[in-house]
Amino acid sequence: MKKQSAKYSKTEPSARRSNKSPTSPSGNPKPEDMLTQSQVNQELLKTQQSFRSSTGHQGQTPSISSKVTQSVTSPGRNMQKRPSQIISKQQLQNMHERSVIKVLGMNMEAVCPKKNHEKNKMLYICQYGDCKADNRLGCSYCLVESHNDHSQQVMEVQTFCKIFDDRKKQFKNLSDTILQVPDKTAQVSLFFEQLRDQIMDRLKQIEKNILQSIQEQLAWKPLQKEILYRVEVLSSKLIFDMTQDELKESLEFIQGKHFKELEYIKQETNNYLSQKIALVEHIWNDYKIQLETDITQQLNDYNKVMFLDPQSKEFAEYKMQFFQQKQLKVNELSQPFHQQLEMLKEEERKVEEKKQEEIRIQQQIEQRKKEEEVKKEKERQKQVQEQILKQKEAQKNSERQSERDKLLKTFPYKLYTEDCQHRTKCNTIPIFSCCNKAYPCSQCHGFVAHPPRIQVPSYRYCMKCLEIYLVMYPTNQAINCLKCQK
Repeated sequence: MKKQSAKYSKTEPSARRSNKSPTSPSGNPKPEDMLTQSQVNQELLKTQQSFRSSTGHQGQTPSISSKVTQSVTSPGRNMQKRPSQIISKQQLQNMHERSVIKVLGMNMEAVCPKKNHEKNKMLYICQYGDCKADNRLGCSYCLVESHNDHSQQVMEVQTFCKIFDDRKKQFKNLSDTILQVPDKTAQVSLFFEQLRDQIMDRLKQIEKNILQSIQEQLAWKPLQKEILYRVEVLSSKLIFDMTQDELKESLEFIQGKHFKELEYIKQETNNYLSQKIALVEHIWNDYKIQLETDITQQLNDYNKVMFLDPQSKEFAEYKMQFFQQKQLKVNELSQPFHQQLEMLKEEERKVEEKKQEEIRIQQQIEQRKKEEEVKKEKERQKQVQEQILKQKEAQKNSERQSERDKLLKTFPYKLYTEDCQHRTKCNTIPIFSCCNKAYPCSQCHGFVAHPPRIQVPSYRYCMKCLEIYLVMYPTNQAINCLKCQK
């Protein structure tokens, strides 16, 4: 143990580097500065190089200040004890406020609580998504023991805090661009103030009902509140007070997961509210004109507005129910909407009939197409089979002709292409052994030189394939070549 302690007598390189700003090599970082994506990549690269240069146990020892370690109980953190050491003013200037532990008015720096790690400074955080270590935060020894297989995913705590602050600022700026619900109540209130002198009591009731309808129609719970609250909770905690799930979510935040969620919320909110606002404005303008015209006759029940599509069936039915309560003038006003409703119903009926007719015609067309396709497929298969047979036959004839042409070059007998009239018709020519020559029959051989010799068995050749073979029949008996007779 003495030799081992002497081996770690020098201050670790990673601890000396941690006294410098991880994000600004020329001076103290400004909290309002924003990191670009390339700067973030450079900081991650610096952190990985710093870790690779200090992954071994050789030459890693706690700093001199780590010998003066205090173990204090923080009443504001449920009496949780955390190993720490006092930070000098020079070190405090280069450290992020979330990495500083404040105990009894003193600024403390976290050190590793493991016994064999000699109270080294907690300098690094692991950003590997599937890390199995019990703690993502650790010193140089922790990184070698628990994170060595994914050392490229290691980041300095100071760099992590700086990147998190910048991403939070971008996140808030993006949140501020989401469309907010406009205040339409002032416009409605102004309209009713102009009429309040004549019908003050009843107009106040109408105004109340109209405002309630608009507010109910434009009621919208901002979807971004929950995600903003989660980010606020993460940013409000000291880095060393976070659970492993919170650390993982913080890493996901700086990697852009929450930004994608907020972009989706922004798009959905803008689409929804834009449609709702346009509908409210259209209905309100229509209602306002009608109310100005008929205010004296319509102060009894017409104190609500329905935010529906003016071209819809529901809107026409609403108008019908209202105008049925009126007298002659109301009946005159309702007539166009009655006609509109009838036209819509008729159009729906026609559309449905047309749709059914199109479906029926389409089914018939598809049925005919299927039958034609089946018929064409059968004809095509038949043609293919016939073509295949023709090709095979042509190939067979070609092969036979090729073989015959080869045999012609060396064929030793006279070639006959027609049968003689002296014998039964056949496709072979006998070969007479008396002179080793081929004649169609004995009469064609003749008796001038010598009489023909008839023998059993006898040889002959096929006039078509020129194949010479032996048969168990006399020379003058007609025999067909069965192969060429087919």
